[in-house]
Amino acid sequence: MHAPAVDDARPGLRAVDAEALPASLAALQALAWSPQAFGARLPDLLGQCAALSACARTPWLAGMREVARRAWALPAGVRDAWATLLAEWADWPLLLAVADATPEDDDRPEWVSRLVAIARFRSGDPVAAIAACRRVLLLRPDAAWAVELHRACREWQAFLDRVPPIEDATLRLEPLGHHHCADVAWQYWDPGIARLCCLPTFRDDGAWHRWLDECWGYGDQRLYAVLHRHWGFVGSVSLTMHDDLGFFYYWIGRDFQGQGLGPAAVRLLLADAFEHRGMRACYAKVFEDNVPSRRALARMGFEALDFRPAPPHDDELLYRLGPPQGRWHSAEALRGLFERMGSETRVAVPILDSDALDGLTGSGRAVE
Repeated sequence: MHAPAVDDARPGLRAVDAEALPASLAALQALAWSPQAFGARLPDLLGQCAALSACARTPWLAGMREVARRAWALPAGVRDAWATLLAEWADWPLLLAVADATPEDDDRPEWVSRLVAIARFRSGDPVAAIAACRRVLLLRPDAAWAVELHRACREWQAFLDRVPPIEDATLRLEPLGHHHCADVAWQYWDPGIARLCCLPTFRDDGAWHRWLDECWGYGDQRLYAVLHRHWGFVGSVSLTMHDDLGFFYYWIGRDFQGQGLGPAAVRLLLADAFEHRGMRACYAKVFEDNVPSRRALARMGFEALDFRPAPPHDDELLYRLGPPQGRWHSAEALRGLFERMGSETRVAVPILDSDALDGLTGSGRAVE
């Protein structure tokens, strides 16, 4: 399920000038993202693009969408060069929008056709990517990139037949695959994501690929890329199921937080699990000081449980979505889920709390 990289040499790429990129952004903003000004600066941007940091990417994505509103004013050659920049910055939805605004003909450079095919794959449409590869192979059977991408897309489509995507008009939840690595990197830069979600901090791409293989290898966990129709990859959601019980987490890149995308993705994920996978109830945990996530869980219908993890994890709160039940049933369900996930978290509940001793309280202990 590995996809070809997009880091080979293409027209226009030059040495990095780290100082020039912020100045270019300021100049284009001052000119209200004029298509003519953008086209004039594009050769310089291609030389500067490798200097873009993940935390500075969003203003460029927003600005280039202003350019795209008047993309008809740009010559075809400029739009082709723009595709290179968009691929470098993994703005696949905009790359496709610009490409679709340019009628495809025999004059389109093959390297642009390649970027368009990759963009369709990375935007969650392997069927369209396969068709794009076949069009190239009809004319150039020896195009190695088309052969390799065609193979990768067919393998990925076979995987999607077993783990179907979940989508609505705005979001597509596609199983998280190795070809999402660069897209994840653009959104995972904020260290708060790893801390709040208890996820690893990956020292390199290889560590991320190994972690992804390990997660899918459990057999009971499904990880999804959250693909926005307009912005592309914005985060990830995961659901682990043990029998008819689920445990989920999600994260959204900092630039897209506070827009309701996380809860919207979770609603899609859980609705599918309740309807198609036989899930009866779902659990989650969140750090006590993570007020936005606690509010989001409440809006999604989760109820805070009246017990919490045992030390040293007692700074977390536990939540449940499902039919009402006693706390001991919930504690036992969480014990099984944490054990299944290999988590060190244990659940602390009052030792005398049971149906038979309703109303009595006692000291806390961990359910082992």
